[in-house]
Parts: sequence; structure tokens; C-alpha cells
Amino acid sequence: MVSPAQGKSSKPNAIPRRTPRRLTWGPLSLGVVAVLLYCIPQFAITRNALNSVVTDRVNQFVSLDGIADSLGLSSFGGHSLGRNPCDSALSAWIEDEAALSWKKIFEQTGPAAGALEGFVIASPSTKDPDYLYTWTRDSAIVTSAILEKLLRTGDTALEASLRLYAYSQKSLQRVCNPSGCFDNGMHGLGEPKYNVDGTAFTGSWGRPQRDGPALRAITLVGFADYLLERGTPQDIAFVKDHLYASDMPAESVIKADLEYVAHYWKDNSFDLWEEIDGHHFFTYIASLRALSCGAALATKLGDTNAAQFYSAQAVQIEVELHSFVSKPNGVVLAYKEPKQFNRTGLDAAVPLGVLVSGAQGSSDWGPASDHILATLKAYVDSFRNEYKINKGEKKLAVATGRYAEDVYDGIGVSIGNPWYLTTLSVSHVIARALQYYTSTQSPIWINHINQPFWAQFDEKIHLGEVLTPRDKRWRHLISELARWSEGFWQVVRKYQGVHGQLDEQINRDTGLPQGAKNLTWSYAAFYLASLDRADACSGFN
Repeated sequence: MVSPAQGKSSKPNAIPRRTPRRLTWGPLSLGVVAVLLYCIPQFAITRNALNSVVTDRVNQFVSLDGIADSLGLSSFGGHSLGRNPCDSALSAWIEDEAALSWKKIFEQTGPAAGALEGFVIASPSTKDPDYLYTWTRDSAIVTSAILEKLLRTGDTALEASLRLYAYSQKSLQRVCNPSGCFDNGMHGLGEPKYNVDGTAFTGSWGRPQRDGPALRAITLVGFADYLLERGTPQDIAFVKDHLYASDMPAESVIKADLEYVAHYWKDNSFDLWEEIDGHHFFTYIASLRALSCGAALATKLGDTNAAQFYSAQAVQIEVELHSFVSKPNGVVLAYKEPKQFNRTGLDAAVPLGVLVSGAQGSSDWGPASDHILATLKAYVDSFRNEYKINKGEKKLAVATGRYAEDVYDGIGVSIGNPWYLTTLSVSHVIARALQYYTSTQSPIWINHINQPFWAQFDEKIHLGEVLTPRDKRWRHLISELARWSEGFWQVVRKYQGVHGQLDEQINRDTGLPQGAKNLTWSYAAFYLASLDRADACSGFN
């Protein structure tokens, strides 16, 4: 992987994403729309869905500012949230740590890390534990950080890294391994990791892992879309020659991954923690995004039959995802029937899945959806009394791990610990939720699913309430939500390693770094979360 050109700043240069047009409306008009939607039979929907419908319909058909003005009511758009809850001293540290994380991503990729060009190593650690391998999942997530900066800054020097990644992954797809071979049903694409010289890892492992091809497709489809949008003849040729060609059997790197995901998503797979063979929320939601984005790309390139097939599979996955929602509390579980594994199902795989899904706002799997907010609270609460470093902690934010029943200590089996990337996943999801609330000024509808979540910040919250930005309590909730998110950053800062080093885990008793040293995924998670935090904080200005 190629580092940015010399002389360019290595610190994140976050450009805020485009945000929806700010919705402004008066309370009377809100009530009228809500009553109409509740009374019409075909709109028998939940309050959460109603919120989405109201927002969508208003943006499409109605200028509620005009209605408010005609009724002599002032709109509530643009209400000040008061003092920015983002801590300036914390921001300075995050900026420095993000710059270090960006540097580490390149130091731990390609020849600089002792690997082939384009290969991302999981960690330079070779003993206790040995992580000097290239994982398909980790590599896709790490490379997505490079893509994100390219999309935000337009720094074309980063394109070389993405091209090398595409070349390297196409070569790995064709390596026969214990999961299978490319020419025999492409089963080998489910292999989770390879040696850094590009040869197969043949040791015992949890295989296949079907999230890897989906994540790789997501990253490379994003790069293909970028090139097609720029639209030079060279860009179009690169996409068709190296990224996506409609030929069957599939030869191009994206097409091969999409075909694999579309044909095998229903089959058993090991989870992202490489422990449970079954069906998993993270794998399904990554597959959903891969196939949805892949269908759009196939349509652009005239591969209409494939686009229809990918879309049809995506619809089936969307339906199946709802089977992971527990009743009656609405919490999303990481796997089906968790009791058979002696677990609750509360797992970092869910917030991590939300992040890779690209879901927005209050959509089913969006960061502000009732189910995801309820899941975040339940997940975080499961660690409050699990780790010594969390006990007695009066703040809402605590260190979190993969799941409370974890027994992997970073070297072997004993007792689990908090992880940097899982702790960051909570603040990252909340940052995206904050962007939704501050940009759309969406009302908060209190129902039985989200009430425990919002009650953390306001004990007076009760079922049936509808809080709007005109209400001081709405602004209080959003500010407290931001402060909660800041708390997880404070945890990472408190337990970071020497000179900002981010390993895999944090010792549950001492707070010292533990497990694989300089975990590349930890650095990518930090960098990506810092970008969305910056966007969220700017929403309070």
C-alpha cells in the first residue's frame, strides 16, 4: 500500500458529509400529519416508522415552514443546542491520535510490514499471539478508512493504495486453501486469513467466514463508484478491466465476491470473532450492503440480470435480519438462539454491523433506530459490573468488550477483556445518530423499545411522549447523548498504551494494554470514528 505523498498533512482533514435539508415545522402541523397517518388504515405503523414517514413525506411534498408561517407559528428549525458538548481538550487528543492511527495503517501494510503489496497485516505481533497474517475482514475495514479519506478530501495520492489492494485481493481469491478453490464454486473466498507472502494458511481455524468477501466488495464498490463518477476513460477502463466485469464465470474481484455472497449467504458461517458456526447479524448485514451496492454498480455497468439477482438476495436478507430482533424488548442479538452457546447474544458485532452497513438515520438498522439504541444500552450495561476497571464508575460510559461471556484473553483462554475497537464502536454509532438528529432536527418518539435508552438521560421520560427541538428536553437529550459518546473516547484515552499505542485489548483489572500489539483494526476504528465524531460535533455549532 502506498502512503500519501510527502509533505501532505497526515492529520485527518474531515470534510462534513452532505446532510439532509433541515426539516422545520410547527407543532400543530406535526400533530395534523401524525393524526392523519395514524387514522388511515394503510398507515398502521409503529411510532418509529411514523417518524420516518412524516419526515420523508414532508421533505417530498410539504413546506411546513410555510404552513407554520400561515398559522402564525414559528418553526422550530435552527434552535440552538446551547454549549457544544464536545470537549475541546479531548478533541485535541483525538486529532493527534487519529494522525498516529493514519500513520500506523500505512506502516502495517505492504512491504513496510513485511507483506506483499496491498496486504494489510492484522498486527506485527508474532508471539503471544501470532497475528502476522492478512485477514480478509480486517483488510477490508482498514482499507475502507483510506477510501473514506479519499472520498472526503479528494487526495488522489490515495488511489494507488486502493488499486494495490484490488490487485492483491484478486490474487488471494485464486489461492486454493482449506476452504476450497476459486475454480470449484469459489468456496475458497470464505477463507478468513492468509500468510503475508500470499500463500494459504493451512492450520486449524474457524472456517468459512462469509463476512470477508462482503466487506471486501463494499470497499471496492465504493472505489469503483468514485472512479465512475469522475468518469475519465482511464477510470472507466480500470473499473471494467480490474474491478467489475460482467463475464461469467466471474473473473473480476468485485464480481467474484458478489457472486459468492449472493449464492452462499444462507449457509452457515463462523462469526467475526471466529468462534461460532451459525447465522450471524454481522455477516448478514454486511452481505445486505454488499449486494445492494453491488446491484447498483451492476446496473451502472449494464449487467442487469446480475443486478436483479443481487437485489433479490438483498431483499431476502433484509427480511431475515428481523429474526435477530428479540421480543418484547426489541434488542438486536448477534446470533440466533444464543442460549445454546451459553450467551445472552449482546455482542459488539451488532454496533460494528451497523457501522459497516452504512444504514442512516432511524431506518431499521440505522444508528438512530429504536432497536439499535435499545441494543446499545443493553450491550453497554452488560459490562458495567463485568470488569474491575468499570466497577464504581459513576459515568454512563464504560469499557466494553466483544461480549460479557468472553474467555479469550488475547493470548489464550481464561477470561475476556475490553477491546479498544469495541469501546469505540459505541461512540461511533452514537456520532452517526447525533448527525441525524442535529441535521434533520427529527422529533424523538418515546415508545416501549427506546424508553429505557432515553431514560438514561432524563428520568422523567414516559411512554407516548413526542419531543421536538422546540422543547428544552429534546435539546437536553441530544446534548447528553453527545456527552455519553464522549465518555467512551475518555475510556480509550485513559487506557491507551505508551505514546498512544492501541493494542487489541485492555486488561479488565489493571487497565493495561493486552493482546496483539498495534492491532491495525484498532487504528482504523479510531480513525474512522474520529471522522464521524468531527461531523457530529460540527452539528452543534
